[in-house]
Amino acid sequence: MTIAGNRAGAAPAARLYPSTTVTCDGDLDLIAIERAINAEPTPLTVPEKIHAARLLDERGYDFATIGRLVASDPGTVSDWKSRGWPAPKPEAAPIDLGGRDHGSNGYCLGCRCRDCREPVIAAQRARRARRRAAAA
Repeated sequence: MTIAGNRAGAAPAARLYPSTTVTCDGDLDLIAIERAINAEPTPLTVPEKIHAARLLDERGYDFATIGRLVASDPGTVSDWKSRGWPAPKPEAAPIDLGGRDHGSNGYCLGCRCRDCREPVIAAQRARRARRRAAAA
C-alpha cells in the first residue's frame, strides 16, 4: 500500500504572483517576472530584475536568494535597495555622425550610444590592465 503525499517541510512553496490580471506594465513583462521569482530560469531586462528584486525583498527574502532568482549579484541587489529601487537610465539614442559608422569614432564626435561607448570602455580597461601588469 502506497500513500501519496509530501514529507513535512518538503511541500512546494506557495507560488508568487506579481499580478493576477495584467501581463505587462510599461516595459515590464510581469509573466517573466512571475517566472523568475518562482525560480524558473527566465531572462530579464534590468528594469524587470529591479522590480522582481523589490517584490522579493518585500516578502522578506535575503539578498543572496534574491540575487540567485533574478540572476544578479547580491551586492547589486543591496545597492538597488539602498537607492530606493531606481529605474535605470534609458539608453542614449545614437546621433547622426554624417555617414560614419557607430562604434568606430562616434564617441569622440559626441555620440553616447552603446556602440560608440563600448570600444572606448574596452580600451580604458585594457589600458588599466597594462598599468597594473607593469606595476606588478
